[in-house]
Amino acid sequence: MADTALERQETQEARQRSTVRPIGNICEEQDRVVLRLEMPGVGKDGIDININGDTLSVYGHRKSYADDVSYIVRERRDADYRATYTLDERVDREKVEAKMENGILTVQLHLKEEVKPRKIEVKAD
Repeated sequence: MADTALERQETQEARQRSTVRPIGNICEEQDRVVLRLEMPGVGKDGIDININGDTLSVYGHRKSYADDVSYIVRERRDADYRATYTLDERVDREKVEAKMENGILTVQLHLKEEVKPRKIEVKAD
């Protein structure tokens, strides 16, 4: 699985909010590839994950605390997280799981059965 270019919206709304690429790690475990991305302040309902052909797209939206208050200092604003990844042929597009916990999005991409490691039994005569 290789990392590809990040697409950024160039609309008025995008300029008013921060659009960032989430930082994270990609690792290969026994029978899957695991993507872990930091997306602080994003809840489960603020995540959108799509697979289109060989492209995995991850979007997240963080809403600021409140819009109906008068801020003295406002360092935290709405933010959009965006990242895209290219999937190789080993990934089973039908077996993808995602979980959001403590600001970390974990996406598990299971490998196709034919590419999983397997033990070969040795028979005696």
